[in-house]
Amino acid sequence: MKQKILFFLGIVSYLNYGQCSDPVITNFECGMPTQTILGNGVTLINNFVSSGINTSNNIGEYNDDGTNGWDNLLIDYGTEINLNSNTFLSFKLYSTSSIQVLVKLEGGTPFEIWSDFSLVDTWQEFNFDFSSAVNNGNTSLVLFFNASQTSGTTSDTYYIDDLRWTDTINSYPLISDFESLNPSFPLLGNIQKVSNPYYSGINTSTNVGQYIDDGTSGWDNMEIDFGTTIDLSSNPYFSLKLYTPSSIQVMAKLEGGTAVEVWSDFSSENTWEEFNFDFSGAISSGNTKLILFFNPGIESGTSSDIYYIDDLGWLSTLSNDEVNSIDSFTYSPNPIKDFLKIDSKTNINSIIIFDMYGKVLMSHRNINKKSFEFDLSTLSSGTYFLKNIFGNRTETIKIIKK
Repeated sequence: MKQKILFFLGIVSYLNYGQCSDPVITNFECGMPTQTILGNGVTLINNFVSSGINTSNNIGEYNDDGTNGWDNLLIDYGTEINLNSNTFLSFKLYSTSSIQVLVKLEGGTPFEIWSDFSLVDTWQEFNFDFSSAVNNGNTSLVLFFNASQTSGTTSDTYYIDDLRWTDTINSYPLISDFESLNPSFPLLGNIQKVSNPYYSGINTSTNVGQYIDDGTSGWDNMEIDFGTTIDLSSNPYFSLKLYTPSSIQVMAKLEGGTAVEVWSDFSSENTWEEFNFDFSGAISSGNTKLILFFNPGIESGTSSDIYYIDDLGWLSTLSNDEVNSIDSFTYSPNPIKDFLKIDSKTNINSIIIFDMYGKVLMSHRNINKKSFEFDLSTLSSGTYFLKNIFGNRTETIKIIKK
């Protein structure tokens, strides 16, 4: 007997988000699925096999009758499935045995695709290309786990997650949202797509990027090679979302022509945060690569520091607050011999100087002026960071002492 999908109400956090949104069918975080799921039912459970590409909080447990080769999970759309924009079905699978999954579109002109055999005891993503089934009039999506096999038990268990439709590649100026199968330009470095382990705040997307940084090397990095001059004429602002367990800076650097680098402010901890980098002054610099340094210049980390990133791309404009933030103060000279002058459109509350390791070396508090000259003559030659505090806003810049 067909049953609607089952979700245990005991996991209240799941229900807080209401309902998933197309093209996601369900990621077991966003709320109720976008479509009616029938068949043997899926139970929402905590991710007790959290590892590899899937450390999200919740997953789906599917119980299959392994003595019936065609027991299935059926997703009924009730109308023709629109495959015009997103032709790939994607989901993650965890199985204790090596199986194949058969995915079939029904209700119009049927179309079926078989997966390769799965790995054992590890999360794995499967993608099924239904681009040849566009406009076939199908209204149902059917998944057969260990299809055609009858040697199992009456309650074989499989774990699934991130059931969704997606497309082949992101479209520039978006570089990667980790939802499409491929970024618009290659991401080079120790980066992989994973389920969003921190589904909260400004980022409730299904997938994110997990970047593993060598924190013992101050200049380990992730590279995006455009292969030609980056066109910044319409979209000069680089943007990304970041989740980090510690407060770090990100340095974005354009290379391949006249190099230009921009440093972020220090991040918040354990929350998704958006950073924007203004490269409007580098439009004609002829650069072909974008290099991202996480916690740059710092060598006190581990060989596998983990950062989560999402929604890498170029923007044409910033919000008024961000524009005001970028234009709010000027400073000179840099490099510095003895004195650094700071001019601001708003009162400067405090200024703090610290070294590459975050140690505070100098500070001036309760300044409450729009112009201030900072005596740095006692500092040794080297690279430092200066944090300006304007009310509830801060800006951090890199300075070099001669």
